[in-house]
Amino acid sequence: LEPITCGTVGAGVIVNPSGVAAGGLAVYRVEVEPEDAVADEDIHWSVAHGGVTFYSGHNTGREAIIRGGAVESDFKLEVRIGDVPVTGCPYIHGRVLEPKIVPIYAYIICDSNGVAAVSTDTVDAWIAEANRIYKQAAMSFYVAGIEHVHDHDEWFVIENSTEFRQMCSYTNLTGGLELYCVDNITYMSAAGIHSDMNLAYGDPRRGLAVESGAPLSTLAHEIGHACGMSDIRYDRANDAVSEARSGSSNWSGGEGTGHHDPGLTHGELVQRLLMFYLANPQKWDIAIGNVSGTGPALPDPYPVGVGLDAMGFREPRH
Repeated sequence: LEPITCGTVGAGVIVNPSGVAAGGLAVYRVEVEPEDAVADEDIHWSVAHGGVTFYSGHNTGREAIIRGGAVESDFKLEVRIGDVPVTGCPYIHGRVLEPKIVPIYAYIICDSNGVAAVSTDTVDAWIAEANRIYKQAAMSFYVAGIEHVHDHDEWFVIENSTEFRQMCSYTNLTGGLELYCVDNITYMSAAGIHSDMNLAYGDPRRGLAVESGAPLSTLAHEIGHACGMSDIRYDRANDAVSEARSGSSNWSGGEGTGHHDPGLTHGELVQRLLMFYLANPQKWDIAIGNVSGTGPALPDPYPVGVGLDAMGFREPRH
């Protein structure tokens, strides 16, 4: 039972989410190996505490479905597996959250010939992926407006931080997020950029950019910065996954590597997180609490805000 996972069910719904919307549904999954060792009817889920209930009797088997209660609360699910002692059975933490809806204003930069950096279909696909990912944080996004910018072809390719700041200053105080769509970002090894989070609300330089051809999760990653989350990396290749490194709110019980693949390293776990610092087609987990990371200047592990605890009110604005 892995709280930090990229596992999905039909239609790409993320399993074992950190959060569920009040009144919404969420799927939780436990895997048993060898697969035929325990029958589905011998796997029973229960609510240890918190304001969730099981949806339509879905509390038996490898997958359980819960419904969030009417008010925000932390909850904990427990799983009894066959004749495994209670002390050896896994659990998972979660949080019922008030749903939040965030408008996005897209500004598509055009070159000197009027060619748009991306299509509106691409913007829609980025936002659809953000909605899929942020369901675990009870957040959704919609296109509040799209503008093709024809008089600033110097922003078609962003070559330095000055151009990025100038572009983000194109508009301000929209009441939502400003998404600038460009052809390429050359001055950083990134498919997307977010403005300095030290800039106060109302500063015209706040905004984010995503380049054409970016992985679908790029916009969601940059929105993570807008919500207050930070990039994470972990460079100590041989460190195994553990409760101390994952954080107790992101743990499912057990000693050592717990209820994870014994060969899983913490570095591999970190790559599943939405806020993993490199582009990765499969990174979309939002944790509950901090997760240990490292940095080029900080080789010793330190807690990084990559989850709900770092997101505040979940209503980002530029």
